[in-house]
Amino acid sequence: MNMYRSLTRGLLGALLIGATALPSAWAADLPKATQKMLKKLKMDASVLKGLDKELAVPQAWIDAARKEGKVRVYTTMRPKAWKKMQGIVKERFPYINVIHSDVRTATRRWVRPLAAYKEGRLVTDVIMDMSGSIFQFREANAVIPLNDLPGYGNFPAFARLPDHLTVAVRSRYWCMGYNTKLVKKADLPKTWEDVVTSKRFSGKRLALANRANLWLLNLWDQKGNAWGKDYTVKLFKLNPQLRKEGLTGVLKLVGLGEAQAVLPAAMNRVGPLAKKGMPLAHHCPEPIPFTVSDMAVMNKSPHTNAAKIFVNWFISKEGQIAQFWANKSTPSHKEFYQNKQFIFYPEQVAGKKMAVLGPDSPKTAKALTRFWNAEWQAKGGPKRKSRKKKKKAKKQ
Repeated sequence: MNMYRSLTRGLLGALLIGATALPSAWAADLPKATQKMLKKLKMDASVLKGLDKELAVPQAWIDAARKEGKVRVYTTMRPKAWKKMQGIVKERFPYINVIHSDVRTATRRWVRPLAAYKEGRLVTDVIMDMSGSIFQFREANAVIPLNDLPGYGNFPAFARLPDHLTVAVRSRYWCMGYNTKLVKKADLPKTWEDVVTSKRFSGKRLALANRANLWLLNLWDQKGNAWGKDYTVKLFKLNPQLRKEGLTGVLKLVGLGEAQAVLPAAMNRVGPLAKKGMPLAHHCPEPIPFTVSDMAVMNKSPHTNAAKIFVNWFISKEGQIAQFWANKSTPSHKEFYQNKQFIFYPEQVAGKKMAVLGPDSPKTAKALTRFWNAEWQAKGGPKRKSRKKKKKAKKQ
């Protein structure tokens, strides 16, 4: 039986149909902030079954972390969302001051820390959302392996690096969004090849956003360079609408009927719009482009033990649910990432093969970018606005 189908059935049975309730005394021992979170989410404490084992770090780490006293984390998470999580962190680890730095641009989040490390300086202890840059940190020996974390096995094996330099902290499924009034389920493609071999979405029926790195990169990396180029050519031959709007903007246009479907579409963007009443749904041809946001700990950090304790918590059930509660981020925990308590369309991913990025994805990304951009421009695709131009336009 397919490992993903087996895993999903186990999850639905254990977590959704009715896991064995944990003793009330254990639930009462949870941080008050955690109890509040579970109450807000209408989740039973049994969802945290096994948490003690996940958080069982060596005493030596705890003793050292008490002396270190703090850890700085670079992340894209907004302060408001971080504040919701921080109450749990403070209660769980009162001896560690977790300092949050909101760094949404890649330059500030990882370029600056890497450059500083090469100069013999450290500006942060933990980086979240590496933006595919881990190979550069690897070359500089700038981060440490994390497979000694008690919770390292919490996320799926296929999302782990061979050298264990990162952990997966949240996940995302990049598939198709479609208008439920204009597209029948029977017409939806089963594989990505079906998208380009069928004429169902030809002739402006498909809206295409200039974000090939979010979905096609995974497929290209898995299937090879020749396949990627051939697929790109076939895709543009469908004569899709080449859109300049952001991903949410294009989804809304599909909901209004300006196109029948859109590529790419993230499940956690489609779901909220559908809940608000837009005729939208999410569909995943196989294999599913599956991406994770990663987290790493800087080498030679003076707060290594505090950093490892924090990262281990973040990938625990409590940390993963806290992130979902605070930021609506899909967990990467192997018991949650296909669970209907945390994603909008679990039936779209259950039992299906995943397309994840391999170690050579940076090279693949360069090949994809060159070829895709040439096709996009040749077909008259609009240019993406730079961040500076967007900010200027907003001020005006």
